[in-house]
Amino acid sequence: MKKLRLGVLGVSNHFIKRIVLPAKQLTNIQLTSIASRSELKASKYAKAFDIPHYYGDYQQLLDSTDIDAVYIPLPNHLHGEWIRKAADAGKHILCEKPLSMNAHEAKAVVEYCQKKGVYLMEAFMYKYHPQWQKVRDIIRTNNIGKISFIHTSFSYNNPSPTNIRNIKAYGGGGLRDIGCYAISSARYLIEKEPIQVISQRVEHPDFKTDALSTAILDFGNCKATFTVSTNSNAFQKVDVIGTVGYITIHLPFNSYTDVPAKLTVVTAIGHREITIAPTDQYGLMLTGFANAILEQKPFSDIEDDAILNQKVIDAVINSAHTGRWETID
Repeated sequence: MKKLRLGVLGVSNHFIKRIVLPAKQLTNIQLTSIASRSELKASKYAKAFDIPHYYGDYQQLLDSTDIDAVYIPLPNHLHGEWIRKAADAGKHILCEKPLSMNAHEAKAVVEYCQKKGVYLMEAFMYKYHPQWQKVRDIIRTNNIGKISFIHTSFSYNNPSPTNIRNIKAYGGGGLRDIGCYAISSARYLIEKEPIQVISQRVEHPDFKTDALSTAILDFGNCKATFTVSTNSNAFQKVDVIGTVGYITIHLPFNSYTDVPAKLTVVTAIGHREITIAPTDQYGLMLTGFANAILEQKPFSDIEDDAILNQKVIDAVINSAHTGRWETID
């Protein structure tokens, strides 16, 4: 089987915790190289995970001939720069969310990659988990009636002043880091775009990032609300309330790879608990990314989705400043 040769720009904690092992185990991906600003760090992790090549410079990796594509887990403010540089090098790109710092930049990098003839994918791994596909099937088959509202809660407590998620200039804050999931998943389940949004935020006294954000997304005949926080106890849950039933996704985004996922479904005919076999959603995302490239499948829907999600993020940010409903451009 032909394999996609993958390089990694940056030795992030996220990559080590969630990406490196599935990437090593897949039949359609060969993890060939890794780069860090520190060659010593790149060497350490290359040896630890048997990655053949390492570099102390991101551009050196892009200039190498041993990769077809790159995974970018760099801080948010660097996404646009390194997406373009990867495209210039003719490498396909899997980039962490959010794709960019605003919708204008998201549209620009998507168009840039299209002109360069390379694939660009935003790393929303949750969509590849069977529990989300099951939830959408339940909704589409009218088992809970029409969606009335969705509420998402997502939080963690990160007090570190040096963590990139707490550095405003790096695109830190709860909305970009985890609020993007709440926005994306509501759009995924409702299957249309919100008309307008309104939001409020609590600013961290030291970091000046949004430590607590809450918003209402207006989809017309249904609403989606969310609250996300970087300064609260770790918690996550999604409730989908319909006219004749509801669904609770108990661990919607950070599902375990060795424990079954759990859904609670209440419909007109009763209450049931559904378990989904342990799944590595990151492995499934990487497989989907590689297959799309190897099989030359259309990618425009995924690229357009990244722009649309960023438009909603921008509107939520603007509303927190204006205190008013903001329409989605």
